Amino acid sequence: MPDYFKMVNGTSVNVSEDGHGFTKIAYFEEPYYLLVIYCVALSLIFVASLVGNVLTCIVIYYDRTMHTATNYYLFNLAVSDLLVTFPILIFIYQILSGSALLEFEYGKMTCKFIICVHFMVVTILWNNGILVMTVLSIERYIAICYPMMLKGTPVWRRVGKIIAIIWVIALLEALVEAFYTMDVYDTGNNLICFLIPNALSKLLTAIMAVVTFIVPLGIMTFVYTMIAFKVNNNNPKYHFKDTVLNNGSNRNKVNKLIIALTVSFVICWLPYFLIRVILVVVDTDNFSRTDQYWSPAHKIAMFNCWFAAALNPLLFSLMSTKFRKALKKLWERRVKKRNVLTEKSFSNTLQTSRITKMGI
Repeated sequence: MPDYFKMVNGTSVNVSEDGHGFTKIAYFEEPYYLLVIYCVALSLIFVASLVGNVLTCIVIYYDRTMHTATNYYLFNLAVSDLLVTFPILIFIYQILSGSALLEFEYGKMTCKFIICVHFMVVTILWNNGILVMTVLSIERYIAICYPMMLKGTPVWRRVGKIIAIIWVIALLEALVEAFYTMDVYDTGNNLICFLIPNALSKLLTAIMAVVTFIVPLGIMTFVYTMIAFKVNNNNPKYHFKDTVLNNGSNRNKVNKLIIALTVSFVICWLPYFLIRVILVVVDTDNFSRTDQYWSPAHKIAMFNCWFAAALNPLLFSLMSTKFRKALKKLWERRVKKRNVLTEKSFSNTLQTSRITKMGI
């Protein structure tokens, strides 16, 4: 079999014979220490995302004061980020094992099905996160600029419908993965699947690149600009009745949060957007000539997407004074309850000991 080049989940791999009739399938050679550093960084993201998103879910679930529209969206975002965190372990395994591919022993249909489902699930969760961030920005805009608009609307009913719509849209966006051509190579012992972009999938990928990055970024930029204008406007007729938002230090906090949210979105999702654009405009057969650039670029894009899952709970939850107070209250309640149980257990033990000594 001659040397040839394929794309696997957007990652370049070399498939060739080694001169002895054996097939070699692996990443193009990269310094091992860079791969180790990359895997360590991904492991840190895994831990940070796991802790941050679990804490977000626990606090919102147990503290009734946190049962607001915004926090329902944040709970949905945390669940999505939590689920998308676990494929990091698969990605780390693929890197350290030297293989960019998943191998199967149960037939071509199983091979195709598992690969397609795996990529679709990850894409659905990423798309869901982007959509939730976009809806959150709109929700904040309405709450600050038009606070009376949502009055009288049952919170859970409205938020529940929007969250359901978000998941449906995320699923429809991820269906693009189903239009990729699937190539299966039989090594004799197992099957290895390749996802190859075709004309239709390239067109759909281009559309999705716009829908999942340009449109959300445009909406967030407009919305946060309007919020900043409202918060910072010195005209008395634009001042808020809420003295908290009229306070200078709080306005500065709002401005910093707006900048942080916008910049973090660009940093986390721009590389992934550019990768999608490259897949559309560049012939995949040419990637083999520029793999020293393509392979690191793909790793950076994947890293940033997962970094978003660890960053979201920090920006949306842990930076919130109200959330930190709720977390502290929950922690103190748990510790206090544990101490009471410990004291009660100790008291019962002591009483039993006294009764035993008295011979009763």
